[in-house]
Amino acid sequence: MRHAGKGYRFTRSSQFPARPKTRLDRVGDWFVAWGGVCYCVFIVVTVTWFARFVACPEVYDDAYCTDLDVLAVFLVGQIMGNLACFLYFKHENRVEHWQRHSVVASLCRSMIGDEEQGGSGGSEEVEEEEEDEERERERNRGKYCVECNRYAPIRSHHCPLCHECVLRKDHHCYITGACVGLGNQLQPVTKKGGGLLTSNSQRYFITFLFWATIGCAVGARYIVAYADQEIAHWYPFGWVHYIAPVTVGRWIFGYAPIWSVVTCIIFSFACASCMGAFAFFVTQLFYTLHGYTMFEYHSLSIREAYEGDGRGIGDRMRLVFGPYWALNFIFPAFWLKQKLTPEIADNLFRVRSKLLSGPLQEGRDI
Repeated sequence: MRHAGKGYRFTRSSQFPARPKTRLDRVGDWFVAWGGVCYCVFIVVTVTWFARFVACPEVYDDAYCTDLDVLAVFLVGQIMGNLACFLYFKHENRVEHWQRHSVVASLCRSMIGDEEQGGSGGSEEVEEEEEDEERERERNRGKYCVECNRYAPIRSHHCPLCHECVLRKDHHCYITGACVGLGNQLQPVTKKGGGLLTSNSQRYFITFLFWATIGCAVGARYIVAYADQEIAHWYPFGWVHYIAPVTVGRWIFGYAPIWSVVTCIIFSFACASCMGAFAFFVTQLFYTLHGYTMFEYHSLSIREAYEGDGRGIGDRMRLVFGPYWALNFIFPAFWLKQKLTPEIADNLFRVRSKLLSGPLQEGRDI
């Protein structure tokens, strides 16, 4: 938008000038976008370092710790690889990205217009078809986003933190600093096995949670073995000393050394991260298998207007993970693009699914 005087600009949603951002505002925006990512990297590095180079040598022999290196490298690679893929593909949630790549809804509307104009008959039929076409155009047009100042697909929702509309928005994740959604790199495909293929960040978010749960659990297991030997035997009530606030209190009153406080703080962060990642992983699978997102599942109006995406579990898993979806839990399978069935495409874009039938069905994989 054009600037309204020095240091001011008009917002897209109003004619009043917005307050210029201060340095504190910019710091806050950076913290919202990257603070959670820095936390993830800190937890991964700290837990891995403590479990491998502090806890393991004190409890086990050198040969065992050397074998542990392979597991540590694998888990860290899975966690950081999926996080990196999520951060890379999050930029393709923008509406303008879909428009630059010929968004599906507008493409299908033009196809519908060409198809129906070619087969028009009498004047009354033409008028009826024009009225139907106009209603269909309004239906396919989506909704107008005041903040983005453009039309967006009906299943998209504006995020005030990302400052963009996100297709099939699940939620805004403060840990990864971006929205979890589906709308990335939507474009028609004409090669054999065609249909509509997508690439999205939600798959990397779910697999990131999966490996983060396992990684934090493995790290916490070795820290417990170390604490059992150096702080207190865990049974029956020794485990209470592993809780960070308890150990900090004991240190303040002189009953615990500072190293025990460091150990218990790292252990508490590992356990909290493990439980948080596991809880989000379970809920993400729950919503995915029901064909909705977290945002949509708890919206009664959306659940009444739209059925769950996909006819069954297979369609819903392929929508998020693509064909051969289990491979995503072994390594980030970024080359496997999701396949949209006609029913899912109609749910997302309100297009006529007959245009998507045929070649799409041939390209559906297990």
